Amino acid sequence: MTATPTAAVKPGENPHRGGDFHRYWIAGAIDQIGSQATGIVLPLVTLAVTRSPAAAGLVGALALTGRLVAAPVAGVLADRLPRKRMMVVSLLVAAGAMTAILVSVAAGVPTLGLLAAAAFVEGVAQSGYEAAGSGAIRRLLPADDQKALARLEARNHAARIAGPLLGGALYQLARWLPFLADVVSYLVAAVLVATIRTDLTPERAQRTSFRTDLREGLRFVWGQPFLRFVTIWAAGINVTFGALVYYAILTAGRQGAPAASIGLILTIASVGGLTGALAAPMIFSRVRPVTVIVFASWVMVALVVAMSQARQTWSYGLLFGLVFLLSPLLGVIFQSRVIALTPDALQGRVATVMGTVGEVLQTPAPLLAGVLVAWYSPATVALVFAAALAVLATYTTLVVRRLRTGSGATAGTGQDAADPAADGDRTADGDAGASPDPEEAHR
Repeated sequence: MTATPTAAVKPGENPHRGGDFHRYWIAGAIDQIGSQATGIVLPLVTLAVTRSPAAAGLVGALALTGRLVAAPVAGVLADRLPRKRMMVVSLLVAAGAMTAILVSVAAGVPTLGLLAAAAFVEGVAQSGYEAAGSGAIRRLLPADDQKALARLEARNHAARIAGPLLGGALYQLARWLPFLADVVSYLVAAVLVATIRTDLTPERAQRTSFRTDLREGLRFVWGQPFLRFVTIWAAGINVTFGALVYYAILTAGRQGAPAASIGLILTIASVGGLTGALAAPMIFSRVRPVTVIVFASWVMVALVVAMSQARQTWSYGLLFGLVFLLSPLLGVIFQSRVIALTPDALQGRVATVMGTVGEVLQTPAPLLAGVLVAWYSPATVALVFAAALAVLATYTTLVVRRLRTGSGATAGTGQDAADPAADGDRTADGDAGASPDPEEAHR
């Protein structure tokens, strides 16, 4: 199947792009704040109902399972169905799942079965929304795509700060209030998405089977050197950062730090991520992306090495804040090039493949952190994670340099397409974002 960018993604030809991107941004912000609010409350409700920490963990695990099980199907459907309709339907299904919990909690009759089933359904719906949203992003990005992607990163980090605070405050007033807020957030997000005027329907040159579509997405990611690199990099970062967070929480807890202080670590980390995302456009206007990539990769290693000497909770928070300050810079650069390299007809599958690999590998991160903290000293565990980041930084440095010289370039992309550092202000549109023909990529 051959797919090329359409006129709809070229600058200046879509008068609705700016307004539609704002609607997309706001819808995602409202959705995430609501989800983050219930994400911190649902385990508490489950614990109150069952008196079992294991049951609370089961509900959380089922939510993640729903996302992972649905991801391959959602990725294929996002490249087949009208993406706007798929996003709206997914949001309405998630609203229905949260409504079931809202009614049961308000009536005082929640059960473990209902909470688990609703969490699973919401996870499936979130997977569908994210796949369709990822598939649509190329059509919605403004001309300055790196600035827009930085705004999306900032939105995500801000939601991680505001959502739990809102959930905790509403929970103090009434147990059912966070779920009402989540239902409203899903409905408002659905209305905003429904008002997007840009045509988000994917291009399909021919009809193929589900299995063929799924294989094509996998082959495209693995066949493109840069996409393959970003997939491996993201998986490594997810595992290491996920384990690092649990390492800091468990270490601070064993040292007798109060719960408020431990929560402060996560808050500072989120503030660091928000600051990094907001500063990204200014940094990209002054520093070449390849310099940012190499510098940030190795500075993160040094910061985790410094964690081996941390003794106070505030020092963990400071170091985490600096680490998460740097990570959005890499994320924006890589995401910009991934979107530019991927044809419109493959956007949903490529985003799903890359995201699912990271989520699957991140799943054992808490267990890994727990085992290491139980067996070794905090300083040793920090150095283990620093060594893992050093391996990842070495891999990143070598691959970026190889792609810049063109030795790892995919046929048909040319040097610029394979170079993540080429013209940091180039967009995912027009010539800068011209996608290679998949047949050329496979060749």
